[in-house]
Amino acid sequence: MKTMKWMLWVLLVIAAGCKSKDNSLTLLKSKEWQLKSMSVNGQEVKNPRELPTLSFSDSSAVYGSAGCNRFFGTYTADEGGKMTFKTGGATMMFCPDMDFEDAYLKALNTIVSYSVSEQELKLMSPDQQYLMVYFPADTLRKLGVQKDEHGCNAAAGYTWSEIRQDCIRLFEEGTKLSAVGDENSTMAAYIVWAVDSAQVEVFLPENETHPLLKRASLSSGETAWNLEVADSYQVRQLDGKWVVEQAGEILYRQLP
Repeated sequence: MKTMKWMLWVLLVIAAGCKSKDNSLTLLKSKEWQLKSMSVNGQEVKNPRELPTLSFSDSSAVYGSAGCNRFFGTYTADEGGKMTFKTGGATMMFCPDMDFEDAYLKALNTIVSYSVSEQELKLMSPDQQYLMVYFPADTLRKLGVQKDEHGCNAAAGYTWSEIRQDCIRLFEEGTKLSAVGDENSTMAAYIVWAVDSAQVEVFLPENETHPLLKRASLSSGETAWNLEVADSYQVRQLDGKWVVEQAGEILYRQLP
Protein backbone atom coordinates (compact mmCIF):
# COMPACT_ATOMS: atom_id res chain seq x y z
CA MET A 1 0.00 0.00 0.00
CA LYS A 2 2.83 2.38 0.90
CA THR A 3 4.47 1.62 -2.45
CA MET A 4 1.28 2.46 -4.33
CA LYS A 5 0.87 5.72 -2.41
CA TRP A 6 4.47 6.63 -3.17
CA MET A 7 3.98 5.90 -6.89
CA LEU A 8 0.77 7.96 -6.92
CA TRP A 9 2.62 10.88 -5.29
CA VAL A 10 5.38 10.67 -7.92
CA LEU A 11 2.81 10.71 -10.73
CA LEU A 12 1.10 13.77 -9.22
CA VAL A 13 4.43 15.59 -9.02
CA ILE A 14 5.19 14.76 -12.66
CA ALA A 15 1.73 15.90 -13.74
CA ALA A 16 2.10 19.15 -11.85
CA GLY A 17 5.47 19.70 -13.49
CA CYS A 18 3.95 19.21 -16.94
CA LYS A 19 1.17 21.70 -16.20
CA SER A 20 3.64 24.33 -15.04
CA LYS A 21 5.85 23.98 -18.13
CA ASP A 22 6.90 27.33 -19.63
CA ASN A 23 4.51 28.37 -22.42
CA SER A 24 6.64 31.20 -23.78
CA LEU A 25 6.84 29.76 -27.29
CA THR A 26 3.05 29.49 -27.44
CA LEU A 27 2.71 33.12 -26.39
CA LEU A 28 5.38 34.17 -28.87
CA LYS A 29 3.55 32.60 -31.81
CA SER A 30 0.02 33.49 -30.76
CA LYS A 31 0.13 37.18 -31.66
CA GLU A 32 1.27 39.71 -34.17
CA TRP A 33 3.64 42.05 -32.33
CA GLN A 34 4.09 45.77 -32.93
CA LEU A 35 7.19 47.71 -31.91
CA LYS A 36 6.80 49.93 -28.86
CA SER A 37 10.41 51.09 -28.55
CA MET A 38 13.96 50.31 -29.67
CA SER A 39 17.01 51.25 -27.61
CA VAL A 40 20.66 51.22 -28.64
CA ASN A 41 23.17 51.13 -25.79
CA GLY A 42 20.48 52.39 -23.43
CA GLN A 43 19.39 55.28 -25.66
CA GLU A 44 15.89 55.07 -27.10
CA VAL A 45 15.68 55.59 -30.87
CA LYS A 46 12.91 57.73 -32.31
CA ASN A 47 10.20 55.52 -33.81
CA PRO A 48 9.35 55.76 -37.51
CA ARG A 49 5.99 56.99 -38.78
CA GLU A 50 4.78 53.42 -39.24
CA LEU A 51 5.62 51.05 -36.38
CA PRO A 52 7.37 47.78 -37.34
CA THR A 53 5.61 44.46 -36.76
CA LEU A 54 6.63 40.84 -36.22
CA SER A 55 4.72 37.60 -36.64
CA PHE A 56 6.23 34.19 -35.83
CA SER A 57 5.11 31.00 -37.57
CA ASP A 58 4.87 27.56 -36.01
CA SER A 59 7.88 26.50 -38.07
CA SER A 60 10.97 28.68 -38.53
CA ALA A 61 9.52 31.55 -40.59
CA VAL A 62 9.13 35.09 -39.34
CA TYR A 63 7.28 37.83 -41.24
CA GLY A 64 7.11 41.49 -40.53
CA SER A 65 7.35 45.10 -41.44
CA ALA A 66 10.35 47.34 -40.82
CA GLY A 67 7.90 50.24 -40.84
CA CYS A 68 7.31 50.74 -44.56
CA ASN A 69 9.01 47.81 -46.27
CA ARG A 70 8.04 44.26 -45.40
CA PHE A 71 10.56 41.50 -44.85
CA PHE A 72 10.74 37.73 -44.56
CA GLY A 73 13.23 35.66 -42.59
CA THR A 74 13.83 32.73 -40.29
CA TYR A 75 14.24 32.38 -36.56
CA THR A 76 15.01 29.85 -33.84
CA ALA A 77 13.69 30.05 -30.29
CA ASP A 78 13.45 27.79 -27.27
CA GLU A 79 11.50 27.75 -24.02
CA GLY A 80 14.60 28.94 -22.18
CA GLY A 81 14.49 32.33 -23.88
CA LYS A 82 17.24 31.87 -26.45
CA MET A 83 16.58 33.23 -29.94
CA THR A 84 18.32 33.88 -33.25
CA PHE A 85 17.16 35.82 -36.31
CA LYS A 86 18.19 35.73 -39.93
CA THR A 87 16.42 38.30 -42.09
CA GLY A 88 16.00 37.27 -45.71
CA GLY A 89 14.41 39.42 -48.41
CA ALA A 90 12.54 42.68 -48.19
CA THR A 91 10.32 44.77 -50.42
CA MET A 92 12.10 47.63 -52.12
CA MET A 93 9.87 50.68 -51.66
CA PHE A 94 11.49 54.05 -51.03
CA CYS A 95 10.33 55.21 -47.61
CA PRO A 96 10.85 58.31 -45.46
CA ASP A 97 12.46 56.31 -42.62
CA MET A 98 15.04 54.26 -44.54
CA ASP A 99 17.80 54.87 -41.96
CA PHE A 100 15.59 53.48 -39.19
CA GLU A 101 14.57 50.46 -41.29
CA ASP A 102 18.20 49.63 -42.05
CA ALA A 103 19.16 49.93 -38.37
CA TYR A 104 16.11 47.91 -37.29
CA LEU A 105 16.84 44.97 -39.60
CA LYS A 106 20.49 44.98 -38.56
CA ALA A 107 19.38 44.91 -34.92
CA LEU A 108 17.14 41.87 -35.49
CA ASN A 109 20.12 39.91 -36.79
CA THR A 110 21.95 40.44 -33.47
CA ILE A 111 19.16 39.11 -31.22
CA VAL A 112 20.17 36.27 -28.89
CA SER A 113 17.36 36.18 -26.29
CA TYR A 114 13.73 37.08 -25.65
CA SER A 115 11.13 37.29 -22.91
CA VAL A 116 7.40 37.28 -23.48
CA SER A 117 4.10 37.69 -21.65
CA GLU A 118 0.52 38.20 -22.78
CA GLN A 119 1.08 41.94 -23.17
CA GLU A 120 4.78 42.38 -23.95
CA LEU A 121 7.63 40.89 -25.97
CA LYS A 122 11.26 41.88 -25.45
CA LEU A 123 14.10 41.04 -27.86
CA MET A 124 17.69 41.49 -26.70
CA SER A 125 21.15 41.36 -28.28
CA PRO A 126 24.32 40.50 -26.31
CA ASP A 127 24.84 42.87 -23.36
CA GLN A 128 21.52 44.47 -24.39
CA GLN A 129 23.23 46.65 -26.98
CA TYR A 130 19.87 46.46 -28.73
CA LEU A 131 16.63 46.16 -26.76
CA MET A 132 13.35 46.04 -28.65
CA VAL A 133 10.01 46.06 -26.82
CA TYR A 134 6.76 45.06 -28.55
CA PHE A 135 3.09 44.96 -27.63
CA PRO A 136 0.26 42.96 -29.28
CA ALA A 137 -0.79 44.51 -32.59
CA ASP A 138 -4.32 44.92 -33.89
CA THR A 139 -5.43 41.33 -34.48
CA LEU A 140 -8.09 42.44 -36.96
CA ARG A 141 -5.39 43.10 -39.54
CA LYS A 142 -4.28 39.72 -40.86
CA LEU A 143 -0.63 39.87 -41.89
CA GLY A 144 -0.57 36.93 -44.25
CA VAL A 145 -3.31 38.04 -46.65
CA GLN A 146 -2.15 41.55 -47.55
CA LYS A 147 -1.51 41.84 -51.29
CA ASP A 148 -0.43 44.65 -53.58
CA GLU A 149 -2.05 45.82 -56.80
CA HIS A 150 -0.48 42.91 -58.71
CA GLY A 151 -1.75 40.32 -56.24
CA CYS A 152 1.71 39.77 -54.71
CA ASN A 153 1.75 38.79 -51.05
CA ALA A 154 4.21 41.36 -49.71
CA ALA A 155 3.93 39.97 -46.17
CA ALA A 156 5.49 36.73 -47.40
CA GLY A 157 8.27 38.57 -49.20
CA TYR A 158 6.82 38.67 -52.74
CA THR A 159 7.18 41.64 -55.07
CA TRP A 160 6.14 42.22 -58.69
CA SER A 161 8.77 41.71 -61.37
CA GLU A 162 8.00 43.35 -64.70
CA ILE A 163 10.64 41.34 -66.50
CA ARG A 164 9.25 38.03 -65.22
CA GLN A 165 5.61 39.14 -65.25
CA ASP A 166 5.20 37.36 -61.96
CA CYS A 167 5.38 37.76 -58.19
CA ILE A 168 8.85 36.75 -57.02
CA ARG A 169 10.97 36.73 -53.90
CA LEU A 170 14.02 38.82 -54.72
CA PHE A 171 16.27 36.89 -52.34
CA GLU A 172 15.35 33.67 -54.18
CA GLU A 173 15.17 34.84 -57.80
CA GLY A 174 17.55 37.80 -57.90
CA THR A 175 21.27 38.44 -57.53
CA LYS A 176 22.04 40.41 -54.39
CA LEU A 177 24.44 43.38 -54.46
CA SER A 178 25.57 45.39 -51.44
CA ALA A 179 26.06 49.13 -51.23
CA VAL A 180 29.67 50.15 -51.88
CA GLY A 181 31.10 51.55 -48.65
CA ASP A 182 28.47 49.83 -46.48
CA GLU A 183 28.62 46.10 -47.22
CA ASN A 184 26.73 45.32 -43.98
CA SER A 185 23.69 47.35 -45.03
CA THR A 186 20.47 45.32 -45.02
CA MET A 187 19.04 47.53 -47.78
CA ALA A 188 20.66 45.69 -50.66
CA ALA A 189 20.04 46.01 -54.40
CA TYR A 190 18.92 43.08 -56.54
CA ILE A 191 19.13 42.38 -60.26
CA VAL A 192 16.72 39.99 -61.99
CA TRP A 193 17.42 38.67 -65.48
CA ALA A 194 15.10 37.97 -68.37
CA VAL A 195 15.13 34.34 -69.49
CA ASP A 196 17.24 35.20 -72.57
CA SER A 197 19.43 37.70 -70.65
CA ALA A 198 18.54 40.43 -73.16
CA GLN A 199 17.28 42.59 -70.30
CA VAL A 200 17.88 42.96 -66.59
CA GLU A 201 15.56 44.54 -64.01
CA VAL A 202 17.25 46.56 -61.27
CA PHE A 203 15.69 46.81 -57.78
CA LEU A 204 17.28 49.64 -55.80
CA PRO A 205 16.24 50.47 -52.22
CA GLU A 206 16.07 54.19 -52.99
CA ASN A 207 13.85 53.77 -56.10
CA GLU A 208 10.13 53.11 -56.29
CA THR A 209 10.52 52.17 -59.97
CA HIS A 210 12.67 49.30 -61.22
CA PRO A 211 14.65 50.20 -64.37
CA LEU A 212 14.67 47.68 -67.22
CA LEU A 213 18.11 47.78 -68.85
CA LYS A 214 18.91 46.41 -72.31
CA ARG A 215 21.99 44.45 -73.29
CA ALA A 216 24.53 46.50 -75.24
CA SER A 217 28.17 46.34 -76.36
CA LEU A 218 30.57 48.93 -74.97
CA SER A 219 33.39 50.52 -76.97
CA SER A 220 35.81 48.45 -74.89
CA GLY A 221 34.22 45.27 -76.24
CA GLU A 222 32.54 44.49 -72.92
CA THR A 223 28.87 43.59 -72.62
CA ALA A 224 26.74 45.76 -70.35
CA TRP A 225 23.07 46.45 -69.71
CA ASN A 226 21.95 50.08 -69.81
CA LEU A 227 19.49 52.55 -71.34
CA GLU A 228 22.07 54.20 -73.60
CA VAL A 229 21.25 57.63 -72.18
CA ALA A 230 23.36 59.94 -70.05
CA ASP A 231 23.52 59.15 -66.32
CA SER A 232 21.42 55.99 -66.66
CA TYR A 233 22.08 52.97 -64.48
CA GLN A 234 24.35 50.33 -65.93
CA VAL A 235 24.92 46.70 -65.00
CA ARG A 236 28.13 44.91 -65.94
CA GLN A 237 30.70 42.49 -64.61
CA LEU A 238 33.86 43.76 -62.95
CA ASP A 239 36.50 41.29 -61.83
CA GLY A 240 33.95 38.51 -62.16
CA LYS A 241 31.33 40.22 -59.95
CA TRP A 242 28.20 42.10 -60.98
CA VAL A 243 28.05 45.83 -60.30
CA VAL A 244 25.43 48.55 -60.68
CA GLU A 245 26.90 51.90 -61.60
CA GLN A 246 25.72 55.35 -62.59
CA ALA A 247 27.73 58.06 -64.36
CA GLY A 248 30.87 55.97 -63.91
CA GLU A 249 30.39 55.53 -60.14
CA ILE A 250 29.89 52.02 -58.75
CA LEU A 251 26.90 52.09 -56.39
CA TYR A 252 26.36 48.38 -55.65
CA ARG A 253 28.67 45.39 -55.93
CA GLN A 254 28.08 41.64 -55.70
CA LEU A 255 29.90 40.19 -52.70
CA PRO A 256 32.03 37.02 -52.96
